[in-house]
Amino acid sequence: MAAYRLSAKADADIDAIYEYSILNFGLATASTYIDELFARFDLLADNPGWGNDYTHIAPGLRRYEHTRHPSITRFDTGDVLIIRVLGGRQDPARHF
Repeated sequence: MAAYRLSAKADADIDAIYEYSILNFGLATASTYIDELFARFDLLADNPGWGNDYTHIAPGLRRYEHTRHPSITRFDTGDVLIIRVLGGRQDPARHF
């Protein structure tokens, strides 16, 4: 099984998503959503070519949609690096 790594910014993004989800949807829903997000990261690690080409933002980037939070990834030294996990309304170009 391949691996993934989270950048510091992606880790902060996930923390913010979790906190927002708890406040707006409750702990159970927030926990389920975060578990699903990490399950998607496992799938991306095994399938680094999944997602859309996002090289117009930066070389080597891919964008994979998970409900309202697309993950921006890059295959890096044998692992998938999750660079950001942005809200659907956030402009990725502004967050790199």
